[in-house]
Amino acid sequence: MKRLILPISTLLLMTIGCDNPMVDDRVELDNSELQDFSSELSSDLGLSKTSANEVNGILNKHGRGGKHREPGFLWKVADELADKLSDEEKARLFEKMEEKEIPLFGNPKGKKGKGKKGGKNRSEFSGIVKVLTDEQKVTFKAIVVAYKEKFKAVHEQVKDGNLSKEDAKAELDALTEAMKAEIDALLTDEQKAELEQNKADHQAKRQAYKDSSKAVMIAILGMTSGQVSEFDTANQEARDAAKGLFEKAKNGDIDKDTLREGLKTIFATKNEKMSNIFDDNQLEIIKIHKALEIRMKKHKSGKGKMRGGKKGSKG
Repeated sequence: MKRLILPISTLLLMTIGCDNPMVDDRVELDNSELQDFSSELSSDLGLSKTSANEVNGILNKHGRGGKHREPGFLWKVADELADKLSDEEKARLFEKMEEKEIPLFGNPKGKKGKGKKGGKNRSEFSGIVKVLTDEQKVTFKAIVVAYKEKFKAVHEQVKDGNLSKEDAKAELDALTEAMKAEIDALLTDEQKAELEQNKADHQAKRQAYKDSSKAVMIAILGMTSGQVSEFDTANQEARDAAKGLFEKAKNGDIDKDTLREGLKTIFATKNEKMSNIFDDNQLEIIKIHKALEIRMKKHKSGKGKMRGGKKGSKG
């Protein structure tokens, strides 16, 4: 009988061990987008299996069934991680952000957030294609291909030194207007009205999402009415100042370098004002949210679909 004591004791120790592989109590996430996000967090932060499981539990709590696409998802996660993560894990979470000097509020280094190059045109074109007949689509494609070659020719002239950047900009602007005119002539009045309505609906949906996300942020941070007012004022001042700079650049009153430096100053001022609005606890949650947001963008798939192939709402 005594011979069984050691083997049984060893088995018990193995069974109750924190990260014992024999006890598979892992929280499984229900889509690959969240799973990839979780795996990156665990790797970056050097989490133990137990800690990684806690993170999965938080992600699952707020993101199961596509809820990770709902407004304020990352604010809810950031709020819980502020209590769960150790100081060392938080430091590792912030490392990349601090290395690249990414500000807590707004876009890094004063860049205007328009996504990847050409993204705006692709979005506009996809909207137009949706209202075209099959016959119109053939013509539309021919127009786009033809102007793509014309744009390319202008860029090649600049590259070869046969055309100045200023003259190239004027030519590109003229080509853009000409292309828009040809596309506009292709559309019927009904299609133009449908495009305008679709655009208005899209903008309304985006604004509703932003408003809902902001409401969650206010609730999570426990912002006072005074803080909300200061936050809105700082945002509006930065938007107005940036808009003024873009108007000057459009009119040729300032060059790109002046525009870039001006935007940096505007958003640096905005970040300073924003940072002074919040207390240390609020700022920590904001910083965690920003770090999560940066990582989450890498794991979001296009066209409103998750990597697992299921459709989801915008994140």
